[in-house]
Order: sequence, then structure tokens, then C-alpha cells
Amino acid sequence: MSKKLTIKKQSLGKRRDKAAGITEKIINLLNILNQIEQGKYPTVEKLAELCEVSERSIYRYLNIIGFIVPLTYDSEKGGYRFLNEGALRAIPFDIKELALLSALSDMTSQIGEPIKGSFQNILNKLHTCSKERGKVPSLFRFSIQQGSVSDSWQWFNEISDAISEQRQMKIKYHSINTDKQTNRTIDPYGLVFYDGIWFIYAYCNLRKDFRWFAIDRIKKVTNLQQTFTKPDNFNMEERFKKSWGIWEGKATEITVRFSKDVAELIKRKKFWHPSEKRVVLPSGEVELTFNVSGHEEIKWWLYSWIPHIQVIKPNTLINEMIKDLTKALSISR
Repeated sequence: MSKKLTIKKQSLGKRRDKAAGITEKIINLLNILNQIEQGKYPTVEKLAELCEVSERSIYRYLNIIGFIVPLTYDSEKGGYRFLNEGALRAIPFDIKELALLSALSDMTSQIGEPIKGSFQNILNKLHTCSKERGKVPSLFRFSIQQGSVSDSWQWFNEISDAISEQRQMKIKYHSINTDKQTNRTIDPYGLVFYDGIWFIYAYCNLRKDFRWFAIDRIKKVTNLQQTFTKPDNFNMEERFKKSWGIWEGKATEITVRFSKDVAELIKRKKFWHPSEKRVVLPSGEVELTFNVSGHEEIKWWLYSWIPHIQVIKPNTLINEMIKDLTKALSISR
């Protein structure tokens, strides 16, 4: 097998459903709202082409908007419109503000109860103000979607207090990797919401090192009176600058080449990681080089671009991906 991991090119079709960033989400919502507000009765197919996403993503965007401003499919016009044509005149929202509100509604629905509840309170206040001003509240739903968030929020307030007061905590933790429960005394440094889960970044006195603890894996929390002192130069943002997401690891230089079929999608973003170096090749392909901590998280991202990638280096990553893909193919047969 060649040392370079090469994935053969195929026709692109629509980009698979990769989670959009908040900016991209707002732009897509804005485009959809503009089409509807201008009375163009857009179809799902037309919106998918306009936003350069899958039709599945468009249905999700329509659902997000529908939780703020109810939509309906007009069978006579063959496209979508607002359920009530006076919806955007009911309260002083312009299209950009409505797109932002819709995006924030969707985002907070996935974060968890403490923040989701606070955002719902904001929407309730908007509803009350609209009603008091004689507007028509039925035009707007002002509600957050019900996400599939776990009950991890139950420890949220206790952990937040411990972080702000720099107090140690004792936790009973059920590791998802070992399927075992252990008692840990931790120094909690920060809370991060990542990939649908709340994590504590803490110094583990059992392992004598920093660790991530998923809050939904915590079975019991005991706040201790013992305090700890953060180093003066500690900075969460700086600490994970080289991480692809949040996981730490050995810094590695990774170079990946993307086929010309997806070149425009790659170039659409200014950069995919702060360490990125970009080269557009004469062939139309795009080569990106990153300096990141560890392989796992960037590897998951690279898999989302199959079959349009060629991993150039390092050999360790190439071999890992070959092993993963070979195992996947053997399971699929």
C-alpha cells in the first residue's frame, strides 16, 4: 500500500451535513429569510443550491426559522412563505436581526438548561413586550427547540461556583473509555461546551495531570473547602490554541491536499485553524498545512471530506487512517 493516503476523486454532489459555524449559519438563515421575505416562494432545492448545502440542512434551517416565525409551504406557488404575511411588521426586527435570533435560538437549544433557560426568558420578555404594545403575538412563537441535551446541566451551578471561587471538588467519575467509576479530587479551571457536551478542564490530583471531565459522566459532586491557586500565566484560550478542538497532545505538522472538486468549499473559509498555511496549486487543488496538538480531532474532520482528500504527511497519521479505513471496510462487508 502506498505510503501516501490517497482517496480517489468522485463527483461532489451536495456537501454532507457538517456542523456549520455560527457565522455560516447566520448567512444561510439570512439568505433563506431574504428569499421568503421577497415573496420568491423558494423551494428546498433552490435554497440548497443558494446556500451550497444539502437539502437535509435546508429543512433544518426552515425548522429553526419556524420556531421564531411560523412558515408554511404554499402548494399553489410551489414554495415557502410566512404563515402570516404581517409577521415581520409585528415587532421591529429586520431580516439580519431575525437571522441572528434564529441562529442563537438553535445554538442555545443544544447547550443545556442553564443557558437555554436564560435565553428562553429573553424570548418570553420579547413576547410580553410585543403583546403590551398591541402587536399580534401569534405571529411569533418565541420558543427554543427541544434539543437532545443530556442531564449534565445538573452540576452546572456547583461547578461554576467552584471555578470562580477556586475551590477543589470531589467527584465520582464514570469513565466512558474504561467503564469504571473512580473518586477524583480535582481543581476545576474552566467549563467548555464542545460537540454537544459540557466538559470541565481540571487538574486531577489522582492522575497528577490536567484532564477533561464530561459533566454527564459525573455521578456525584462534593464541594470542598480547600482552595487552589491558578498559575499567573494560565490562559485557557492560549492553552488550546494548537488543539483542533479541545484535546491536547503532541504538536504535529499535518499537510493535506484537497481535490479541485472541493477547492471552492475549502477556500470559502478564510482559515480552518489559526496555524493554517494555504497553497493553491496550478492543478486547482488546495494544500493546507496545520500545526496541531494530536491527531484524533483533525482526523475526524478529515474523514468528513472523503473521497476528496490526500494526506501528504505525517506518516503516523497516514498509517492511522489506513488502519481505521481498512477496519471500516471490513465491518461493512
